[in-house]
Amino acid sequence: MNEKLDQNLEDIKTEELIVNVDSDLVEVKETVDSDLVEVKETVDSDLVEVKEITTKKIKDYLSKDLFSDVKIISGQESDEEVNSLGKSDLSAYENTFKDISENQIISAKVIGISESDIMVDIGFKSEGLINRSEFNNKDLPEIGSKIDIFLEKFEDTDGNITLSKYKADFIKRWDQLREFCDDAKPVKGKIIKRVKGGLVVDLDVIQAFLPGSQVDVQPVKNFDDFLNKEFDFQIVKVDELRKNLVVSRKAILQESLNEKRQEIMDKIKVDETISGIVKNITDFGAFIDLGGVDGLIHITDFSWGRINHPSEVVSIGDTVDVKVIDYNKETSRISLGIKQLVANPWKLISDKYNVGDVISGKIVSIMNYGIFVEIEKGVEGLVHISEISWNKNIENLSDHYKTGDILESKILSIDIEDQKISLGIKQLTEDPWKNVSSRFAINDKIKGSINNITKFGAYVNLGDDIEGFIRNTDFHWTKNISHSKEFVKKEDNVELIVLEISDKDRKIFLGMKQMTENPWPEIKKQYLSGQAIQGTFNSLTDSGMVIGLENDIEGFIPIDKISKKLRKNYLSSIKQGELVDLLVVEVEEKNKRVILMLNQPDED
Repeated sequence: MNEKLDQNLEDIKTEELIVNVDSDLVEVKETVDSDLVEVKETVDSDLVEVKEITTKKIKDYLSKDLFSDVKIISGQESDEEVNSLGKSDLSAYENTFKDISENQIISAKVIGISESDIMVDIGFKSEGLINRSEFNNKDLPEIGSKIDIFLEKFEDTDGNITLSKYKADFIKRWDQLREFCDDAKPVKGKIIKRVKGGLVVDLDVIQAFLPGSQVDVQPVKNFDDFLNKEFDFQIVKVDELRKNLVVSRKAILQESLNEKRQEIMDKIKVDETISGIVKNITDFGAFIDLGGVDGLIHITDFSWGRINHPSEVVSIGDTVDVKVIDYNKETSRISLGIKQLVANPWKLISDKYNVGDVISGKIVSIMNYGIFVEIEKGVEGLVHISEISWNKNIENLSDHYKTGDILESKILSIDIEDQKISLGIKQLTEDPWKNVSSRFAINDKIKGSINNITKFGAYVNLGDDIEGFIRNTDFHWTKNISHSKEFVKKEDNVELIVLEISDKDRKIFLGMKQMTENPWPEIKKQYLSGQAIQGTFNSLTDSGMVIGLENDIEGFIPIDKISKKLRKNYLSSIKQGELVDLLVVEVEEKNKRVILMLNQPDED
């Protein structure tokens, strides 16, 4: 055995000594100038490790004297030595690491503090370091105290233990907040910054997202007002995968409001006068905050008179007195009113006014169907457009009347129940239609001026508030017109013939073309069926070609009378004003046109 050991001494290197001895375990312990060398020999393929702690000076590490105290132990002796260890010693050794594993929170003892790190003992073979930045300067631990830390790795690439106090704090806080969410318990937090869509809330170690819609029960105009302030929040969403939290302040407030709302709902009474704050304004009314409960003032309940929009009476933020009109406990709907705070002026109307009375009032509104006149505060009457003139047609009332003007009218009807008063202006003068029969007769030639122009014809002022009407078909014998402006303009003086007088419709129909002789009998003689003529191309429509003939006569070629070859070739090249060879088909006096066809062979 000693001969084998002597041979192996030649292979010993500076820092490491490995001795393989057939199935025997060799332990070598030697002190060299206060330095310790351990040699462990493994039997039957076991590893023998030699650790050199510090070597300051080695005079002759190959000397045989170096190993004079080497003791050779047989396999049997080794087993006996191991078995001689007490059970308590083995247990103590095994328990050193059995409760420590990666990715868990463990308790560590603080054994040192430097400017950059906190040194802790976790009961492992080496101490661990935690960056000091993970600690608050105010909450630095004391040496000897115990802290919870998160063990990530026993050994990183540099051989160091990876520890984190922040992760331990995060995990513990996360578990706590998850329980808060499960139990619907509020958590206190501080709003620290704005982000897109909402705010960020610090919940101590963990930050949560507060959506803008969940900041308050009321719409928030300025989120900056909430920065750096502490509130109670409800955790409404937990994302385990991303470790994200969503919180709501509105849910906390809503719960409190629900209690307050119930108190108000129990106390509220119909016909009671209460105060509230204008919360929101819409086209149909305004919502009033009664201290946690919203009530609605409908637009019809702001004033006994008519208003166009609630904003004419109230503004958001105004404190107003209202009367409870109706209250439904099942739906929690409260109807409020302002006008009900004063006496209904309509109750006195029947005592003050009668049908036929002539009154003066201020124009408060002009609509396309009539004029609203304020008779007195809170009471309005309507002058319908049909009651403005006996015969005159008025399309735009704003051209004749202005808001704020004082208008005289006659009361035509009073409906107290529906709160309606009908007024008339034309009734202030005698009905001129009574004398129409004595002034006008059919075929009479008369003079007038154009009052108004429409798409279908023109209105003519005949004097004494009487109007006549010219239809588009009665302007010209041969021309087809789509609008009366093609023939006349406003204030033109014209000569006309009375065509029709309708007492029922109170209308007089007039004709301009009838001032001349009807040319169509002569036109029929001029354009005979099968006759070859020429005309000028005017336009092309979906139904055919429009042709200009002599004396403003219109010719027309139906599309079905044009061959497909001509449609493709000829019609694509013809220009306006170009002469066209034609054949007369027939004369349509009713439609004011001559039906034609092309007098041209098909192109090959």
